[in-house]
Amino acid sequence: MASFRVLIGLVLVHHSESFLPSNCFSTSPSFTPSPCLRLETIQSKRISLTRRAAYANGLGRNSRGIIESSFRKSTEGTTTSNVSIPAEEKSRVADFLEEFEADVKKVVKEIRAGDDNTLYPKSYAHVKSRMSISYVWNLEMWRKHTSRMRYWWHISGTLSSKLMKRLFPLVSVFFCWVVMYLYLIANRLSPVKRDLVPLTSLSLVSTFVGFLLTLRSNQGLSRLGEGRELWGRAFIVTRDTAQLLATYVYPKDKKLGVTSARYLAIFAWLLKGRLRDTDDSDIIDVMLPSATDRNYLISQRKKPAACIARIRQVVASLAARNVLPVAAHQQLEGNLYEMNYILGMCERLWGSPIPPVYTSHTSRLLVFYLFFLPVALHGARIENTVNILVTVTVAFAMLGLDEISHLLEQPFQLMPIHELSRNMMMDVADAFVCQPPVLKSKTELFEEEEFLYPYDENNTSPEYW
Repeated sequence: MASFRVLIGLVLVHHSESFLPSNCFSTSPSFTPSPCLRLETIQSKRISLTRRAAYANGLGRNSRGIIESSFRKSTEGTTTSNVSIPAEEKSRVADFLEEFEADVKKVVKEIRAGDDNTLYPKSYAHVKSRMSISYVWNLEMWRKHTSRMRYWWHISGTLSSKLMKRLFPLVSVFFCWVVMYLYLIANRLSPVKRDLVPLTSLSLVSTFVGFLLTLRSNQGLSRLGEGRELWGRAFIVTRDTAQLLATYVYPKDKKLGVTSARYLAIFAWLLKGRLRDTDDSDIIDVMLPSATDRNYLISQRKKPAACIARIRQVVASLAARNVLPVAAHQQLEGNLYEMNYILGMCERLWGSPIPPVYTSHTSRLLVFYLFFLPVALHGARIENTVNILVTVTVAFAMLGLDEISHLLEQPFQLMPIHELSRNMMMDVADAFVCQPPVLKSKTELFEEEEFLYPYDENNTSPEYW
């Protein structure tokens, strides 16, 4: 009698599919599951309804194995290869990638096509030779950088260098001071008063000044290396996350896969805007066609963190439906944690400078030394022309070293994060647009396999390259 009740329940559940709405298994009103996912969901729903029928007939928990084995026998031979993919669903999925590719092209080729105009100082944003840390170097630039002609190029370009343009006002002040002292003040002093500042005593101060400048320069270079390492890690993690999403998320859910790709593609731009305090709303408007997504991201205080949270929401949704492998889920969560870590470390460098008391103490000693240097050289009976030349040269050397350490202290204002963001966006797009060939031959593919893993047989280059 109990077995008869179970069979009756199976028949009722088997015919209940026609009474269910097409979107009853959707997690959101706008979500339309793929055919393979829909079939798996329908099967799980049938088993759940069958268990309820068994409980209603008093069979209890012990009937679970009998029910599931009976259901598998009744659905034996039903595989995803029997699923027919509607033509409109294929075209809709193709539109997802085509729109995504077109939006990436608009950002790369139009909105952010030019050089970086957010660099500081502004003179670094317009460099003809591009031989600067503010640009991504190529092989030709490295060859020029290591050429034996570099000494001539560096010396001949001293007056037109970016550093000289920043130091010229300060060096001019000390030049005017040494000329005024030698030709106006020193002539009115008696020979006895000319030895008020011995050169030997002033050399003791120069030792401390040189030591402080060296430590500060090392700290600036260390901060630059740390910032460049963080963006290098962001480059690797973003590309790996894009490939995981294209491999495990996109085949299961096209819409959520492309949505996560859009958020991941703008992560680098938003991180750049966070570190340089720039407005990237034009990129958000292009890459997020949904008004809900745009309003959500624009309203957030930390937009890069909001991108990570949105991608994590997509991953958690698929993991909750048991359509994401455990290993892929763990790797994606690890990558998202790494992106959060990179964001936090960049904010640490951005918000915590070298202790200002160290900077102010170095500046005071440096100005004190350069102020009394021409006085000490004049007391040592150095010719006026030599005195001017030595003072100006020492001022240029020490002030230049101090200026370089200040520029390197905040590495994100000089790093080539504009080009890095553009390259990271194209890497994310490549993971979805440039699909690798399938492992089977064209004739061995089922219809849904060709649908889930599309690739370009002609290897056509994307438009954003």
